[in-house]
Amino acid sequence: MGGITSTGASQFANISGSAGSQTKKKDNVGRDEFLQLLITQLKNQDPEAPLDSKEFAVQLAQFTQVEKLISIDDQLTKQSQNVSSMAGYLGQQVVLNSSDVLVKGGKGGQLQVDLGQDAQNVRVQLIDGTGKTVGEKVIDNLNKGKQLITLDQLAVPDGTYQVKVSATSRFGAGVFNPATVVAGIVSGFIPGPDPKLIVGGREISVGEIREVSLPA
Repeated sequence: MGGITSTGASQFANISGSAGSQTKKKDNVGRDEFLQLLITQLKNQDPEAPLDSKEFAVQLAQFTQVEKLISIDDQLTKQSQNVSSMAGYLGQQVVLNSSDVLVKGGKGGQLQVDLGQDAQNVRVQLIDGTGKTVGEKVIDNLNKGKQLITLDQLAVPDGTYQVKVSATSRFGAGVFNPATVVAGIVSGFIPGPDPKLIVGGREISVGEIREVSLPA
């Protein structure tokens, strides 16, 4: 079996040259360009002396290798961007779109309460899946504004709990319920297709974050 004729080779050179001029700004031949050149070569071969099957097999193998290398490069690039993006959260104070707390070993991380007025005390109640209040923590004398409450020394089993927060006004204006969300410091991250940040011992996605700030 023969190879490409001089006429076919000339046509192939012209077309490949044209393709090269369109992509001359690129340092390397991409996957689409490589496939285009291979198809052009097949179209312009001499029917009476087609491309040798072994040579064709080699070119197909080359294309497969190129495709795999491009795929690996894309994955490495995405992973590098992913790690860089997640690492930027390390050590930052974050506020989540959730008021459910995860308790492990008597510790439930932090809550951010937004007090509309000075509070004589703030009562945090932990509610289990049946709606029963199973524990609470009371913090005295908090000023108006956004305040962080650390949930520790909790006498409840490990698990996830809803919280109900009430505050008593310092000046006898009664009881009110401040807006409450989970907060904490990002202590680590888990890269991958579904990356996670670690906040207060729990894994969260970036989409769960509503605020990021420097730790107080």
